[in-house]
Amino acid sequence: MEDEEQYYQLELPIEAVRIIHTGLSQACQKWSGGDPVEQENLLAMRDHFYRIMLEHRFTNM
Repeated sequence: MEDEEQYYQLELPIEAVRIIHTGLSQACQKWSGGDPVEQENLLAMRDHFYRIMLEHRFTNM
């Protein structure tokens, strides 16, 4: 059971999505090294939050 990934669903206002995206972007820009998998995960999460922002903009034109 420990090896299985667990998924969670969140409901956030778009302002929170923007704040999280900004934090993830800063973490990627100021990456000081370490586990490359962690860096890849940060980049992937940043990109996912960016997609959410783009989708929000597209659906609320």
